Amino acid sequence: MGVEAIVESFRKQLELVKLEYDNAEKKVVLLKDVQRLALPGQVFENLRRGTTLMISKWAAARLHEAGIVEYGDKVIDLKSLIQLEWKEKNNPGELQELPRFFYLMIKEEGDKLDQNIKNIIVDIISLRLNKILGLASKRIDTSLVENLTREEGLFYDVIRSIIDEWLRSISPVGMREK
Repeated sequence: MGVEAIVESFRKQLELVKLEYDNAEKKVVLLKDVQRLALPGQVFENLRRGTTLMISKWAAARLHEAGIVEYGDKVIDLKSLIQLEWKEKNNPGELQELPRFFYLMIKEEGDKLDQNIKNIIVDIISLRLNKILGLASKRIDTSLVENLTREEGLFYDVIRSIIDEWLRSISPVGMREK
């Protein structure tokens, strides 16, 4: 398989992760009392301000725009990102656990983030990328690598198969799977 085909396959797999994210549920908190809220497959009645609901991401976005709800899961705050950055730096041999869809959430919020937060995110991504490349070069099976996000797992598999193929092609004695 050529590089272009590998990249295209990887891109399609990432699109599937994005589709899953777009169809996932999102936690919201009501900003006001709501008599009746009808969503596809769900009807809520007599809801009070402060009530927490799990609803589809697209419905959450529309209700947020209308000022009816606020998002209940704030993933991108300075304190948690600083802690994550510190843990990634000070634990070079292990990946820290990230929230599900972390990369898609930060990409979605990108324009709204201040430069300090963006810099920390870039640092976290670089630290994780270096760890992932190091693990892939050791040819460790994906199932043994802890705390990979879905996107990182896909990336890891692609990089590892490229490394495996490269080693098979250059080694005078042949390289076998570890």
